[in-house]
Amino acid sequence: MVTATGIKDVANSAVTLDARGYFSKSGRTIVPVGVNYWPGSCGVEMWQAWPEQEMQHDLDVMRNLGLNCVRFFLRWPDFEPELGRYEEGMFDRLRKYMGWCAQRGMLIHPSLVIGGMSGGNFWPRGKDHRNLFADPLMVERSAAYCGKAAGVLAPFRENMIALDLGNELGIRDAWEAPPAAIRHWCQTVTDAIRAACPHTLIVNGLDSGQVSVDYGWRLGEQPGTDFYSAHTYPVPGWNVVPFDGMTDPVCQAILPFNVLASRAFGPVMVQEFGTILTNGKPECESYLKAVLPACMKNGANGFLWWCFRDVSAQVHPYIKGGFEGRLGLVDAQDRVKPSLEWAMDYFRSLNTQPLPERPAAQIALYWPREYYKRDNERNPGNDPSNQFRRMIAAYHLLTQMGHNVGIARGDLPFDPALKTLLITGAALTSVESRDLEAWVRRGGRVLWSGPTWSQWTTSCDALIGAQPVDIRMPKGITVTLFGEKWSLNNHPSDGRVAARVTTAKVLAISDDGLPTLLSNALGDGKVVTVLATVEDTIAHTVDRAARDRWRQWYDGLLTELAAK
Repeated sequence: MVTATGIKDVANSAVTLDARGYFSKSGRTIVPVGVNYWPGSCGVEMWQAWPEQEMQHDLDVMRNLGLNCVRFFLRWPDFEPELGRYEEGMFDRLRKYMGWCAQRGMLIHPSLVIGGMSGGNFWPRGKDHRNLFADPLMVERSAAYCGKAAGVLAPFRENMIALDLGNELGIRDAWEAPPAAIRHWCQTVTDAIRAACPHTLIVNGLDSGQVSVDYGWRLGEQPGTDFYSAHTYPVPGWNVVPFDGMTDPVCQAILPFNVLASRAFGPVMVQEFGTILTNGKPECESYLKAVLPACMKNGANGFLWWCFRDVSAQVHPYIKGGFEGRLGLVDAQDRVKPSLEWAMDYFRSLNTQPLPERPAAQIALYWPREYYKRDNERNPGNDPSNQFRRMIAAYHLLTQMGHNVGIARGDLPFDPALKTLLITGAALTSVESRDLEAWVRRGGRVLWSGPTWSQWTTSCDALIGAQPVDIRMPKGITVTLFGEKWSLNNHPSDGRVAARVTTAKVLAISDDGLPTLLSNALGDGKVVTVLATVEDTIAHTVDRAARDRWRQWYDGLLTELAAK
């Protein structure tokens, strides 16, 4: 937009986020669909090798395919070989690459702090054993370097979808730094970026660890950023949830759930995803057809494939991780690989059809107020990996049953339209139990698995309709319900509760005679409680038929919950 003075108004022409969390430019909604990029000939050596013709050719191929966004990476030591000394020639190359992207109308998504990539470590000389987030010199240099890069990128802000702090910074330094130091680093670096390049969105390119573990990067605690990223791949060893390949519906639930969880805290882009193996058309299509529409339904505002083409370079880190060179969307002849054609068609559709409205959640999974535990003395016993695993188990089965599932945060008032809440073994603070009691008395319904004796307050007495009288050793038990026998092999780690029923109705007792399933009316609402962490049992059931049998369990308990 050009003002009356003839000066371009960057604030009005830059990409923004609208009220729904979608990207918008000059009042028009944009869905970024594209790729993460390294040149096939040289991979992470892009800035050193600088294959100009190849890179321009690749940008042309992207546009011809109908892609509109490219995320690329500034390997830090290429631009700052040693702390405090910049390589100005590399910044000239950056300007040139940005110009090529802008000429082709591409949305540009530069990622700045690249010290680790594809299994390799690349840091400026002088970092040595300094912690990136906790060492004062590294905080200073991170801010200075990002500010320098942002200043170079600022003339292209109209074309940038966002600036990315870095790629998957849940590195060892994050595990070793206090979470408060990570928050300080994030604020300091985003402040430096905004000073040099105002009116540009900022994101932190993180993997699913921000949801599934506690490596210091947390949802709700990334100050200065504007939206969240989701990175997830269908590799069992890279996830805390067990599954059996790309066609396993649990595998297909993980990325959509990551989007759903992140969307409870802000807008979210599927900034990195892929199938890793691209040879099997049935496997890839099964995964993609399930995952992409579900991510969109859960609020994703864009998709970037990893990566554009296969990397043939025989350099570190590809020589030790051969699969890293075979992840491309297109083959050597610039054709979309047959196994990925469905994804490419889906990408094209997102900017030609109306975006779907997010459906109202029929059931919400409870996100406890104190989800993360590291350096958090307020946490009553929650572990993100356990909570994540349980919520995935419930999310998978409930969505397979046709329910629209949401997230209800324990630190925020519930959506007034919400009627049913599922607590999957979360430990609640006394404040949460009190608030939950008030909500149920007003008409809320709760299905609660695995309440812990150590957080069982008087509000829990009222909610559950029982009182704890003993703490038994956790062991596998069997109950009979809905004409079937069910094995409940998991219980809260601090002990199995033996309860004395007060106002509840007993739905089932264990094979050793303890009340195990209770139904309790409270005010205008109702609570159905399972005194075992059933979602742990479900999550560790890899056999698909045995796992799907638990749909009957949920269906029966939800029917009981809805009954007058």
